Amino acid sequence: MNKSPFLLIFSDMRHNIRLIIIVVNTRIFKLRRVLKKEKLDAFVVLTQEGNNKNVQYLSNFSGTSGLLVITEKKQILMVDSRYTERARKETRGVIVVQMANSKAIYEYIKQGLEVMGIRGRARVGFEGKNISFLMARKWEKKLPYTLVPTENIVERLRQYKDKEEIAYIRLACQATSMAFRKIAPRVCAGMRESEIALTIDSTLREFGATENSFTTIVASGPNAAIPHHNTSGRRICAGEALVLDFGGVFKGGYVSDLSRTLFVPGKKPDPKFVKIYKAVRGAQRAAKSALRAGLSFKKYDAVARQYIEKAGYGKYFTHSLGHSIGLDAHDPYDYKNDVIKIGTVLTNEPGIYIPGRGGVRIEDDIVITKNGAEQLTGAPYLKF
Repeated sequence: MNKSPFLLIFSDMRHNIRLIIIVVNTRIFKLRRVLKKEKLDAFVVLTQEGNNKNVQYLSNFSGTSGLLVITEKKQILMVDSRYTERARKETRGVIVVQMANSKAIYEYIKQGLEVMGIRGRARVGFEGKNISFLMARKWEKKLPYTLVPTENIVERLRQYKDKEEIAYIRLACQATSMAFRKIAPRVCAGMRESEIALTIDSTLREFGATENSFTTIVASGPNAAIPHHNTSGRRICAGEALVLDFGGVFKGGYVSDLSRTLFVPGKKPDPKFVKIYKAVRGAQRAAKSALRAGLSFKKYDAVARQYIEKAGYGKYFTHSLGHSIGLDAHDPYDYKNDVIKIGTVLTNEPGIYIPGRGGVRIEDDIVITKNGAEQLTGAPYLKF
């Protein structure tokens, strides 16, 4: 990852050599600008059971428990004994401190801040969305600082990806697309949705995924009318629509998100659903063509929506056109207020869902570059 200002000093007294290496982490550097604007002396970011990817974004530590403490000049990552060596291996530009399992989190916050010279009535920011009311109240009782709840400080930085993040997401999308190419020919009538989901999950692992980015969706026949169907034991039938929606977590912790609709081999699909498929694919192409830096998400969404409305299926497109992806399958993004910029990575996934009959969704992942919209997923589409 991009590294933050931090000195590494190596000395060899026998040869009178003193080597100073400056490691630069642009993410923490950008965060410090925000902290200065907010008049915060320090900022704490906590992950418990992997519930907050902001720690990984800022430090590159991918463990499920850790406390990151950042001040104007220093940053330390506090972890328990399960993660000490892993943290030292994964991070650079961050001082790793091993915590004793017996202490409370607020004690580590105080310990970390004292090590970095923060005492007294310092203003210490914490993430209001990720810290419970009860935990914040306990911190206020136990800590001598002025605690300041913040909102979306790190999330706003995560909206726009740097070059390294885009490279990781590109690799994730390429691997997922290759997995689809291997999976699609295996689909046949009589298979269960759950059997196909298992095949998808194992194939993702073959192509380098460490886990799923979300629970795989396999929706067949009438189940395909449910955008977020809970994959069942239903056996798929020849000729019916089959929606596959899946993704993996790959190198660096970055994810993919891909949807394709197939028609189960063995019988010609219903002409009505062929028409629906063409409408969804046309809407997707139109949206991608319009996508550029400076466009609002609302207008991006409207391009696909208007296309589907003209095709006569407007009321059956029941969800948003897409979402941001990154370390999470639904990465932070302020869709109402912030325009699409260079470095935005988002999905393009129109769909049409006919209750009781079936549905079609096609989804790709796209990054905005200085040259326009670059599609990252390359799984094939159906041709009619």
